[in-house]
Order: sequence, then C-alpha cells, then structure tokens
Amino acid sequence: MAVRKTSPAHAQIIHAGTPDVIAQYEQSMAELEQIVARLEQGDATLEQSLADFERGTQLARQCEHALKAAEQRIDELTQPAETAPDRSTEPKSKPTMPPADAFFDV
Repeated sequence: MAVRKTSPAHAQIIHAGTPDVIAQYEQSMAELEQIVARLEQGDATLEQSLADFERGTQLARQCEHALKAAEQRIDELTQPAETAPDRSTEPKSKPTMPPADAFFDV
C-alpha cells in the first residue's frame, strides 16, 4: 500500500474540521475578544496597547487562516465527484440539424 504524501497546507485543510483546530480557533477568538475589550477601555499604557494590538493582529490572522482552511475543506467536501458527470443540466435529447439541402435547392 502506497503512502500518500501531503503538503503542510493540504494537511491543514484536511484537518480544518478536527476538534484540535476548532478548539484552537475558539481559544484564539476568546483571547482576541479580551484584547479588543482592553483596547476599547483605553486604560492601558501605550506600550501595553501596542503589545495587545500586535498580539491581536497575530490572533486575527490565525483565525482568518483557520476559517479559509475550513472553507476550502467545505468546498472539497461539497464538490460533485469527478468520476460521475453531472447530467442534470444536459438536455434529454440533442437537437438535430436538418440536412443542408433542406434549405437550398441543390
């Protein structure tokens, strides 16, 4: 049996719906919400605000990446199989063209 190798990006897409990825996304979102709340209060020093902003940016990117991976996974799962052509949009019978001599006196 051959072992199928996957790229790290493809592996991440495959595992986009796993509990670990979902838990990590949820943790990142919770931390991001806390950071946003702290920044909105405006009580932090400039240094702390910059550190929070930097961390918030990292978390937002992680969440965005996880969402894109999940979206790609959903697209993969909902695409019709390539082996079975979709015949639902094909006409039942193909229109036939009358012979050329039907239009002209030959």
